[in-house]
Amino acid sequence: MGCGAMLTAGGCSALAAAGDKGGARRAKVAVVFLSNSHGREMWPYPGFDCEARERELLAKLRAGCGNVEFLPVTAKQASDAARAVAMKDKVDGYLVYCTTLFFALNRVLGQVTKLGKPTVLADEVLGGTALFLTGYSSAARRNLPVVGVSSRRDADLVAVARVFADLTRPGMTPGAFVERCRKACRATFPKPSGTPCKDDRPALTDVGECVRRFRAARFVIVGRGKPSTTHDCLGAKGICVGFDELKALYDGVDADKAAQWAGRWSQRAAKVIEVKPDVIRGAGAMYLATLDLLKRYKADTVTINCLGGFSSGKLPAYPCLGFMQLLNDGRQGVCEAMTDDSLSMLMARILTGRPGYVSDPAIDTSKREVIYAHCIATTKVFGPSGGENPYHLLTLHNRDPRGVCAQSFMPEGYMTTSFRTNYRRKEMVLHQARTAGNLVSEYGCRTKLRAEVRGDIEKLMGQWDRFGWHRVTVYGDVAGPLTEFGKALGLRVIREA
Repeated sequence: MGCGAMLTAGGCSALAAAGDKGGARRAKVAVVFLSNSHGREMWPYPGFDCEARERELLAKLRAGCGNVEFLPVTAKQASDAARAVAMKDKVDGYLVYCTTLFFALNRVLGQVTKLGKPTVLADEVLGGTALFLTGYSSAARRNLPVVGVSSRRDADLVAVARVFADLTRPGMTPGAFVERCRKACRATFPKPSGTPCKDDRPALTDVGECVRRFRAARFVIVGRGKPSTTHDCLGAKGICVGFDELKALYDGVDADKAAQWAGRWSQRAAKVIEVKPDVIRGAGAMYLATLDLLKRYKADTVTINCLGGFSSGKLPAYPCLGFMQLLNDGRQGVCEAMTDDSLSMLMARILTGRPGYVSDPAIDTSKREVIYAHCIATTKVFGPSGGENPYHLLTLHNRDPRGVCAQSFMPEGYMTTSFRTNYRRKEMVLHQARTAGNLVSEYGCRTKLRAEVRGDIEKLMGQWDRFGWHRVTVYGDVAGPLTEFGKALGLRVIREA
């Protein structure tokens, strides 16, 4: 897998049109833009100008691929799949461009790829990334003739799109198309930098003790699951709690203490950008309520359905800054009520004494990098006793003025290990990358840690449909010990790069 999914021999039928003489006619390609930026929880950001981006990209494709005729179709809703599929007999192939994060468009992507036409699937990096990663890996697993391109440099997509011109040549097969696209894609990759990592040797817990502590752990899940229900997760216990219980604790918080936390976070921030003081005080109150909830359930880890709870009015304030504080203090706050993220972060913390960083990763092959993006981040990557890196306070990715999070500028030059469990299937996926700085961009979530992938960046596109979008990153070259820990919990460990 990677830049393209290979076909079985039985699927390699000739693609040349009847009457084609030596590829004289131009190949026709439907360009399907998956573009809708009108929701609040949106990448690249709410209100992104999809039409301007489509015009820009079409101009570059047409200028760089003279032997290809591009026929655009914009899909804004799932029902637009019919218009995209209706072009199948008029075109030689498809280019599907994942412009924005609008999950309903998964249906369009799925219906186009299952046609079996030669297809290039491309990502507006930190835009339609979730659709791209899960859609590409799913198509590749089904052996469909789909090529994946994920680069912040438009010229890389143009280089791959030129291969569409070959579809008019006699005898061209889907398998040959995919292989030529993969070759064109790989040619755009820079060589590994070879830059050594900074010295970093975390003190590791014995694996036997890791397993004992993991299986004794309790964590609270707010806003997902029937309240008072307990789930056994590889031995750790997840306890479901309703929003109303957390809200009652929030209502009883001492306002002066909440203001003290707000002042502390604001004073330590390098910048506070367009966030009102009362919003930061609300975050302080939510943090204190969360501490009371953890004390009530004798736990040090909580995961909250934050976006759903806030949008429904059941959560009075965003928990983001409180989660940052929990992580910095050696406890855990995990967004989106994600059990597998909570378990993965628990593994990282028990093994290394350091906080994990949950993110929505994006891949940028133009730099051989993965970009770990999220609005919840620690500012003490080396643990509670380590130094604190700079951060800004600003609104979340959704630009909601009622929310505030920390944009953490994590240290560069260090090896990191990123992974995620699937506790129900008893599997774990893992890769490593050397941090290369922080991306400052309006695209995507607020914290964006860049890291050069160690290993095969093509291969890194292959597991997202099975493990979901999130990964948990911990500072340290701990792939070996983490693998041993995972196996001791009964997990099958998969290296994804």
